[in-house]
Amino acid sequence: MADQYDTKFALASKSTVAGLPRIKAIFIHPIKSCGPIELDRALLTKTGFMYDRSFAFATKKINGNDAEASKWRFISQRTKPLMSQIKTELWLPHKDSDPTDPLVQSGGCVVGTFEDPDQPSWIERIETFFHPRSLSERPCISFILPLNITPSLAESHQVKMKPFGIHHREAKGLDISGLPSIARALPKLRKYLGIPRDQALALFKCTPDTLTRTDRNLAPLEHIGTPALHGYTDQQPVNINSLSSVHAVSSLLPPENQPLNALRFRANIWMANAPAFEEETWKRFRLLPKSRSTAPRGSVAPTFSVVCRTSRCTMPNVNPETGTVDTDMALPGKKKGKPQPSTTMVRHRTVETGNKAALGYIGMHCVPEDRSFELVEEQEGLYVEVGDEMEVLERGTHLYGSTGNDY
Repeated sequence: MADQYDTKFALASKSTVAGLPRIKAIFIHPIKSCGPIELDRALLTKTGFMYDRSFAFATKKINGNDAEASKWRFISQRTKPLMSQIKTELWLPHKDSDPTDPLVQSGGCVVGTFEDPDQPSWIERIETFFHPRSLSERPCISFILPLNITPSLAESHQVKMKPFGIHHREAKGLDISGLPSIARALPKLRKYLGIPRDQALALFKCTPDTLTRTDRNLAPLEHIGTPALHGYTDQQPVNINSLSSVHAVSSLLPPENQPLNALRFRANIWMANAPAFEEETWKRFRLLPKSRSTAPRGSVAPTFSVVCRTSRCTMPNVNPETGTVDTDMALPGKKKGKPQPSTTMVRHRTVETGNKAALGYIGMHCVPEDRSFELVEEQEGLYVEVGDEMEVLERGTHLYGSTGNDY
């Protein structure tokens, strides 16, 4: 995505394009609302891409009298924009990995990193003179999240299943806050994110037992086979978006807010070679394996049902490069400008009335169809790769909140 601002990706709406749309980039976001990881290929599952939104941070009131405030609730960039600056990396075991290593036994790990909120000590300042590091560079704090919690880890560190809220629904997860690496980092992270002293901070891990059945914007069972499930995504397993659509929105912004970074919209699949907003007409599509990767993958072309537009909240106003909320220039006599791009999207991208709270629409929610998994050999895996082409199988109209076939 380093070249995302190139005008070759700015294909106007309804323009004529040669060839099929193709996958430009693939992203997962292992920790909900934190930094993404760009991948060349990703393993597709019924609940979305492997490792996507596997963890979530949550807070609750300490010793509060309000029962509702004393429940764990997830936090996001909506109120903690610096979460966008928590970088993530994925490490998976390889053939030469030590089988006795606890992280190998856990199937790998996610490493999270953020700037140390405290001023460097005198020793750290002195060390700066002996290492090729900028004097202005702040030390970083890192923490390790095992991808699977083994019974020994759970027993040793009192890992227990607990409920917490994500928007309107009650989710569940393993509270892994007691794992040593995480426990050491949480006090620093509380300070970095500006979490008040009367609130506790915890980290939850999604498991197969905590998956949630999708309760709105339902894809017809005749296509997807079995009901859609998701982990810590807001609603659906997979999100797609188009660079042409982002370029179109960017062109509508005030000059001081251009160009618009597509990563604000946190899609899993970014596509190119399609006119702006073309994806809003799709009802079903499949991915045709076209990449030149030599890595093993099944020859199956995975099929998706497209269930609705993505209604936007305030999160795209957070600049992923700075962790601050962007606004346009304040008008004369005003202290603050208006948040962008949401102000522009409300004006130009309120293209339907399905969600009254939407701050505009861009991107599409999708559900993988079961027949794709039935056809692929288990040992091969259903992989999606950059360069794969996107063939539209069915077109139609969308309204956020419609239910398709009730199930």
